[in-house]
Amino acid sequence: MKLNSIFITGALALSCGSLQALDTAAPRADKMNPQQSFTELAGIQVWNLQDELLGRIKFVTADLENAQLVEVVIASGGFFGLGGKLTSAPPRAFKLDESKQVMRLDVSKARFEAAPVFKTSNVAAYSQAARVAAVSRYYGQQPWFHSDAQGSLKNARIPHLGHVERTDHIMGMQIKNTNGQYLGRVGSLMMDLPTGQIVHVVDETAAMAGNGRYIIQARALRYNAKHSGLVLDKSYASLKKEPRLKWVGDSRQSFRKESTVNSKAQTN
Repeated sequence: MKLNSIFITGALALSCGSLQALDTAAPRADKMNPQQSFTELAGIQVWNLQDELLGRIKFVTADLENAQLVEVVIASGGFFGLGGKLTSAPPRAFKLDESKQVMRLDVSKARFEAAPVFKTSNVAAYSQAARVAAVSRYYGQQPWFHSDAQGSLKNARIPHLGHVERTDHIMGMQIKNTNGQYLGRVGSLMMDLPTGQIVHVVDETAAMAGNGRYIIQARALRYNAKHSGLVLDKSYASLKKEPRLKWVGDSRQSFRKESTVNSKAQTN
């Protein structure tokens, strides 16, 4: 797992009562740095290279079945988006500023303010390849998926954009197998923001007979017909053979990846 990956946990919750003004840095219990594997991403300030505040990260969207992050949505003006503006940018355009504990985006404030508005009410637009590709190109990034602007598909390995969902909405989704057997819920997403990838999905099975957190690959999951839950082609017995995630300490800053086959544990 890369040291500069970003981890979003089930504890990620934002209430209107706790929203803070964009120009006020919220105190952090943990510190973002290349050695910090886990951090709450929502609320992190975004600055450009000219040291101008652009806003705060409000949420991230993802194509789970392709294991790809799609857009980072930034709130500017108002109080964390209330009465303000939402603007999106491609994940790979962001850089972590370790010294300032903020994210950097290489764009002038004027160009950022002229960027297309992200509309949360138009859920169908989340998955529109042409719109997402245009956002990537606006920030000088090439889309990782095939779009109509590329013409005929010459490389069969280039995927098409799948169903895009907010990561905070993926959290807590039920996971069932192809026979409808309940396998748990999405408890955590391990995300590597600089590469724009979902590294792992953690399946929480605390409500079942066991009390495990099983690490599975995002590409092993697919949405059900209503996109309200996820399907994994495994039985519960085979799921229990997957590596487990075990937190180290109360801070949830590090974890052990434990295998039922190999008793050795890897600490990150």
